[in-house]
Amino acid sequence: MSLRIASAAVGIPILAIFVWFGLPAFSILIAILAGIGAWEFCLMAENKGHSPDTPVAVTWSVALVATGHVLADDMASQDLGRALAVIIATAALFWQVRRSQVAINLAGWRMTALAALYPGGLLAFAPLLRGLDQGREWVFLLVLVTFATDTAAFAVGKLIGKTPLATSVSPGKTREGAIAGLIAAGLSAVLLSTLFNLTASVPAALALGLLMGIAGQFGDLAESRLKRWAGVKDSGTLVPGHGGVLDRLDSIVINLGLLYYFLLWAVN
Repeated sequence: MSLRIASAAVGIPILAIFVWFGLPAFSILIAILAGIGAWEFCLMAENKGHSPDTPVAVTWSVALVATGHVLADDMASQDLGRALAVIIATAALFWQVRRSQVAINLAGWRMTALAALYPGGLLAFAPLLRGLDQGREWVFLLVLVTFATDTAAFAVGKLIGKTPLATSVSPGKTREGAIAGLIAAGLSAVLLSTLFNLTASVPAALALGLLMGIAGQFGDLAESRLKRWAGVKDSGTLVPGHGGVLDRLDSIVINLGLLYYFLLWAVN
């Protein structure tokens, strides 16, 4: 636990600095994380006996984030392409959660594409989000709401959780914890929206928080399914006490596209 706290004490201020200074420094950090995430995905696929092209997957993943950075200056164009990227990546995650059998035989190129799209396709929305008006505040809200969701779900699940949420995916998660996480997401979104003076009404902020609570917990379950499929405990060892990059970003990446389009369609 002390190692986890120490890692968070170092990592959170570093992330906050990059978010504060914005593009292009923020995009560079996100591109590095996307590349590492693709590499971790490939390692898990190899552990299962597949043969993804790791250099290609890493390159694609970084390129997707770079594309997001370039498009951050032109928010009205290429919406269809960005929507397709997030739909494909999310569909891959949903498929992982829904599968009842872990044995699967995918061609190497499919694993390569999944390795690129999962981190890169979803993290490409990070520079797009940061490039919006009040983008800095919205990114902070995203991270803090996700943190509140995870913390509440874990704490309540440990204290009073009795009903399993998804035994075949993550035996430790409970429905009581999931509900607590959802409540925490809604309340924290309203609080942070007011604190940051964001352009969202209270009902809109509450709706956003609830959606993020659902999507974030789904992303967590999807990554847990991926690890069970690969037969590994963590996606990597980069973050001491926390696992790999995918372990830390599983709830955040799924919320990036959600928040970006929510702001375009429901707030702005």
